[in-house]
Amino acid sequence: MLSNEIIEQIRTGELVLHCVEVKIFQAAENGFKMLGHGTIKINSVGTIYLEFICTDSKNVPRAFFNEKLPKDPLNHEEKLYLHIKTLDGNEYQSNGFSITINIHSSSLPTHYDVMLSSIYSLNDTELPKLKEDSFLYFEFADYFKIPSNKQNSLVSSLGTESYSWNQTVIEMDGYSISMVKHRGYTEVNVAGCFEPDKLLKCLKFYIGFSSASMPQPYYTKSIINGEEKQTFYSISNKQKRQTSSSPMVDNAGDEKYRDSTYHYAFLENIISLYTENPKQFDSLYSQWERVWYSFQSKNSIMILTLSVAIEGLLNDIYIPVIKSKNENTELNDEINKIKIQIKNLDLTNEQCNRLLGSVSYWKNITAAKALDYLIKYDVITAKDKKLWQKIRNESAHPKVREEDLAKEKLELEQVLSCLDLFHKLILNTLKFSGPIRILQLKQNHSYIELKHIEVLA
Repeated sequence: MLSNEIIEQIRTGELVLHCVEVKIFQAAENGFKMLGHGTIKINSVGTIYLEFICTDSKNVPRAFFNEKLPKDPLNHEEKLYLHIKTLDGNEYQSNGFSITINIHSSSLPTHYDVMLSSIYSLNDTELPKLKEDSFLYFEFADYFKIPSNKQNSLVSSLGTESYSWNQTVIEMDGYSISMVKHRGYTEVNVAGCFEPDKLLKCLKFYIGFSSASMPQPYYTKSIINGEEKQTFYSISNKQKRQTSSSPMVDNAGDEKYRDSTYHYAFLENIISLYTENPKQFDSLYSQWERVWYSFQSKNSIMILTLSVAIEGLLNDIYIPVIKSKNENTELNDEINKIKIQIKNLDLTNEQCNRLLGSVSYWKNITAAKALDYLIKYDVITAKDKKLWQKIRNESAHPKVREEDLAKEKLELEQVLSCLDLFHKLILNTLKFSGPIRILQLKQNHSYIELKHIEVLA
């Protein structure tokens, strides 16, 4: 079990684990095996790595130059596994990493630096409550901006006491979520009956979307069916200081929204979507994640990524529903008649297939048509569509031009406005109603009340 001291070392990046036994191997029958000892540390950029001294090996391929193993990361038989035992008797595992061998690998002992995405430990434990109850705990040091609803006191060694609204408690159906913001990091506790892996993904999306950050848990602890799993992860220290933009309002002055229930309901809707339609959830999460990363790049990259992400959401979520709702029987009959006529013409197979494809395209719902549909139901505005078409065309047909400050500001204003459209599509999919922030270059952003309009049922 990881001690509080080790967790603190993971948090600060000062982790050092002395490993008396290290085993790197492939599970295949003729796979290679390396034995030895080493030290696990975290480097300056946040990556966990193993300084490994190999003292014994078997079936290691010969290599004259640097060669990375596995050669095919997608081949399960070539997958690498790591088992280690530390000085304090704890045992950890990892997998899915790579190791670089060379001509010196056959001359033992040999030194390797092995980069690891994560390391975990497994232990049997007794649950304090019912057998079906689960537990999840994780920490991250990224930007956090969720409305607080609970005050905590802090007593110093001198006896002075201070108070802070630094905790959010959300009661769900069968479990309770607690988020506490400390100086430099945030901890999240969940206890009750739930699925930890599923909830962790939902919480990362909720926190990230609401806080304009990309949460990177560096430590997680979960208990499922009596098995405790503790994991610590490689993260990007540079990313901890980065944010994008979020439409969510964490503290609304309006009496109607002052208790922040609209904000907590947003999390419930995220979990419901993941449960009922995981494909739609994955589309939202992956497109949002891609746009967030593009926000750390040049305006032109942001514009391209954002315009494609909007089209992706329309294709994945909205267009299939619009198609099913707008089945035009008369148009289908007309298309079928024209297809029969085309087949009777004196044409080559290639010419016939081209014409048939063009006629079939008449009933296709394009991204532009889907936006028209959403404009009709007041989900978005005509201005939103016009701006998306403009940046989509500019992204598809870029021109080389000299940049200046005025053009950069104009591009950024377009990006922020198009980001509003992107956020509206996400929020409407998640059935959100409440105050949102309209993004502008001005210091004082404007706020509107967004009401969910059901167009996906």
